[in-house]
Amino acid sequence: MNFFLSFVILAEIFSIAALSTNLLMGIIGIFSVAQAAIMGIGAYTVALLMMSGVPFFVALLAAIVLCAAVNVISSLPSLRLAGDYFIITSFGTQLVATAVFINWQGLTGGASGLFDIPLATIGGWTFATARQFVLLSTLCLVAVAGSFWLLMRSPYGRLLHAIRQDEIAAVAAGRRVLRAKVGVAAVSGAYAGIAGGLYATYISFIDPTSFDIHVSVLVVTMLVVGGARTLSGSIIGPFLLIAVPQLLAMIDLPSTLLGPMRQLVYGLILIAFMVWRPQGIAGRRL
Repeated sequence: MNFFLSFVILAEIFSIAALSTNLLMGIIGIFSVAQAAIMGIGAYTVALLMMSGVPFFVALLAAIVLCAAVNVISSLPSLRLAGDYFIITSFGTQLVATAVFINWQGLTGGASGLFDIPLATIGGWTFATARQFVLLSTLCLVAVAGSFWLLMRSPYGRLLHAIRQDEIAAVAAGRRVLRAKVGVAAVSGAYAGIAGGLYATYISFIDPTSFDIHVSVLVVTMLVVGGARTLSGSIIGPFLLIAVPQLLAMIDLPSTLLGPMRQLVYGLILIAFMVWRPQGIAGRRL
């Protein structure tokens, strides 16, 4: 039962990260490979504050605000330009964040990471076991998914769809496109902060490899497989791809081959979906 619950918890955490990426890549059409970095900032923020005695809920709020601000600041220089520039900027953000996680040893623990991160506690209720933590991760996923659903059905959400379809027409219609993009970057960063905070408190250990470029690519793959521009696709993809390592563990392979084999399977899945079903399992036709 704990094995299954752990799978569900990790899938729900990465579903939140996929929703964060979906706002940028799926809804407004901005490709980003830095969501793992933003997620890492949230994880380190929650971990460091909780290790200093700050309650989990306060630490998570701080992570949400910080991640939203960092995502806006790192995105702002390229939001005025074409989408290719945003890819370069996001890649740079990912590299800089990884370098900080590794080299700022006094704060992040360097390559060794942070150990013994305190358990999440809200209102006297401690989420110590997988059975307890799955309640927290499910509530957070429901809250994030609900806000995503409401956002997409609001006038603001319709503006985002219009920007994706024809940004020039949206500008000609008098819409404040830059402000809309900044708002999306902020909400996307907030979602990533929630995912990072949950990850840190559930695993109780984080290091730079937990949030490197491979994790960003994995989140993008989850979104492509599940289906961009849809709420359900952001949840289906993580649940499917988080199951891949568990299935590979059932095969009698040397431990040195498990990592490369996992990356190979992810790559083959991504290529297959891009060739035969680019809209993903639940996505709209592109």
